[in-house]
This record gives sequence, structure tokens and C-alpha cells, in this order.
Amino acid sequence: MNKVNIAIVGGGITALSTAYYLAKNGGEDIHIFEAKYLGYGSTGRCAGGIRASFTSEVHVALMRESINEWKKWSKDIEGISFSQDGYLWILTDEEQVRIHKELMKLHNSLGVNTRMVYEEELKEIVPAMQLNDVIGALYDPTAGKATPLHAVWALRRKLRSLGVKIHEYTPVNKVHVGGGRAKSLDVEGVGTVEVGDALLVAAGYETKHLLKNVGYDLPIKGDPHHLMITEKAESFLKPLVIHKASGSYIVQDASGGLIVGTEYPVPENDMSLRIGFIRKGFSIISKYFPQVLKANLLRVWIGYYLKTPDHHPLIGLVPSYDNLLLATGYSGHGYMMAPIVGKELASLIMEGRPTLKYTEELHPGRYEEGKYLEEKAIFG
Repeated sequence: MNKVNIAIVGGGITALSTAYYLAKNGGEDIHIFEAKYLGYGSTGRCAGGIRASFTSEVHVALMRESINEWKKWSKDIEGISFSQDGYLWILTDEEQVRIHKELMKLHNSLGVNTRMVYEEELKEIVPAMQLNDVIGALYDPTAGKATPLHAVWALRRKLRSLGVKIHEYTPVNKVHVGGGRAKSLDVEGVGTVEVGDALLVAAGYETKHLLKNVGYDLPIKGDPHHLMITEKAESFLKPLVIHKASGSYIVQDASGGLIVGTEYPVPENDMSLRIGFIRKGFSIISKYFPQVLKANLLRVWIGYYLKTPDHHPLIGLVPSYDNLLLATGYSGHGYMMAPIVGKELASLIMEGRPTLKYTEELHPGRYEEGKYLEEKAIFG
């Protein structure tokens, strides 16, 4: 393997999604290089939630399109199941209600049919929830969930059938550039691999290190977040439920386990487990779902939210290069955005431009131009 036409560094769902749309649309000689195994990073550590109920027009519009692609994936890619069970943002004071009424207007104007719900309808949507101090909620019926590792394995099988070459446990140690183009990669165990039409770096936090070698300082930081899951519980919860005041949430996954997350700040890049997270998460969620106290805790883990200054991803060509692309900095939302991001990156590689105007707003050079977006709906 001395030369490849399209190289993708990283084995998360953005990389797999991009390779899928490239291969589906006639792309050839596509190679994925992953340092560990597919889904090792943020993809395999997330809760699997998928929503368009954001606070920025860019996120809402792109996630509206991504949900449409998730539906197509469920039909076209065996092993992917997108369950459109909704998101429920439970609110405990009048100011939260006021803010979410305004958000509902934004969502509705962009074709995402969220609505405010109150006691009677809340009991219909989530009969098992104890309302306690909940005075209302924003309900997003377009949202849902898909098991992350199921999606990764399904995409792996699909990509292999399309002729994409996947190289696991094959780290890329350096990117070489010249004349405004990515020229080659130093691939551990392989040697120098020349790059043809395009190089996409979608390697999570490692993207920062690889691009620093070519003179691009990527403005992302690794913000560790805890998650935990219980053993299988009796089925009682369909939507993902978020306690807005604390940033806590609960979702029941396909295995029947209860996944719980909560805001629990730790130092940047510190991946050590904190026992206080377990206490805080269960104490808040059990107020509304006492069922969690009957389920045995199975596992606790940590994954990164890779955050940018404006909590929006960096997607597109690296400034000053015409075949070197990056995709990172999703601030916790990369999994759900993957279908539309992969589709847009494939269009950028094959056609020279994305298909949506919103994608152009996420280009990596926007901070140098003084263009900052804003997103407030980040939790967990």
C-alpha cells in the first residue's frame, strides 16, 4: 500500500459515514486508518441520543437533515435501528418554560415540530415519571436514539461490501504537506502512504495533534464527561428525558439498561472516574424515576466532549489547503450529526462544495474571520 486515493484518519462514526457516502456515490480506493478499533473514541462512549432541538439555527437545520438520513440508514443499512422515541426536556421553573417556548418557535420555523407539554400530556408520554416539581416540558417527537456500537458494526459491514478498506490498530503518526496539499501519511507498521484526491482527519482529539504538525492550531479542548449504565431493567421509558436545571438525563437503551448522565465538571483531559458523579446522577434522576434505584449499576465510563469556542463543529477544508479536510469539535453531538456531516463531506470531496448553506457556516477558518455561532443546549 504505497498510495491511496482518499484517506480517512479516524474510525469514529463521522469517518464511517463519510466513507459510506463516498463509496455509495462512486468514490474509489477509500482507506480508513484507525489507531485502535472502530468506535473506540467518543462514538463508542456516547448515549446514542439523536435530536434537532438545539438553540442555534445551524444545529437545528443540520440535525433536521441528519434525522432524515438516520431514517434512511435504518432502511438501507442492515443492523442500524433508529427509534424515533423523542426527547423530553423537563422544566422546573417559569423562566425555563418561557425560554423553551421561544425555542419551540425557532424549531417550528425550521420544520422541527417540538411543542410544550404539561401535566396531562406528560403523564401520557412518560407514565412512569414522578412529576414532583415539574411544571412543564419541551417535547421533541422527531428525536430518538440508535445504539452506537450497533451502528458502527453495521457501517463496517456495509463499507466492506462497498469495497472500502478499513485498517484498525494502524495509527497515523504524521501528515506531510506541500504546495497547499496533503501529500502523504506516516502510517505505523506500513510506512509512507501517498495521498491522492483527499485526506480527511476525523480522529477526535488526535486531530489537534496531527494538524499541529502542518501548522494549524485547532481550537478544541477535551472536556471529559461521565456516563453510567445499569443492568437490564423492566421497560418503562421511551424518550430520552433531560432535567434542564441540572443537565442530567436518562435513557433506556436497546438492551434495557438505563443510561444516566449529569453535569459533573472535571479538569480538562482528566479521564479518571469520580465516585461523586454516581451519587449526583442517581440522586437527581431518582427523584423523577425511582425505578433506577432498583437496578444494579453495571458500568461507569468517561468520554470526551471535544469543545470549540462556539460549541459548533469545525467541518471542511483546513485553511490554505485544497485537499486536506477536518471534522471535529462537536461538543458532544458528533454521533447524532454523523449522517449529514458524512454526506456533506463526501459532497465537498467529490463535488468541491457541500450541498447545504449551513455546512458552509461551520468551515474551520470562521474564527479568523470573527464569525462565532452560539449553542446553549449542551448537557450531561
